[in-house]
Amino acid sequence: MSDVDSLEALHLASAAYAEAQRDSEASAELSMHLGNIPVPARLMLAAAVLAAADKPVSIVNVCQVAGVSHGSTYNNHKEAMASIRENIPVLVRAQLAVLGETPSAAELFDQVHERDETIRELRAELKAARQERNTALAYPRDLHERLRPEFEAIAREKQEKVRYLRPLPDAVEADE
Repeated sequence: MSDVDSLEALHLASAAYAEAQRDSEASAELSMHLGNIPVPARLMLAAAVLAAADKPVSIVNVCQVAGVSHGSTYNNHKEAMASIRENIPVLVRAQLAVLGETPSAAELFDQVHERDETIRELRAELKAARQERNTALAYPRDLHERLRPEFEAIAREKQEKVRYLRPLPDAVEADE
């Protein structure tokens, strides 16, 4: 489906939904009208709505608002979902900044997401540093274990050669 077809489907779905809302007192079923719009367009629209409404733009929230299954959409549109999740809030914030408005919850959600990524990276670096440290400590520990019998033998040999001095009982009495 081309971009023009996607826009046409979006236009027809929104017009049909608006007409259904005007004609009946009962609320029209939105998902019935959204079903004609291609999934990537629905995901972009949902992300824009969430960002503009100052709501967190998570993949689960986007799928819920778009009215699509999270699992099958994730399997079929993984790259599009990641790109939409990352880029649409930035675009919406930029457009709202022109009006002088910025959604604080969306910014906070993005900041938390960035900090989570930083923490994840730092934990990976810490794990690598610990592994390096353990590797560096293993060498002297192994060397010590290998050399322990030799050091003990040297200590025993010195122990056998040493003669301990002790006072002689006669020499102590003679000094008195």
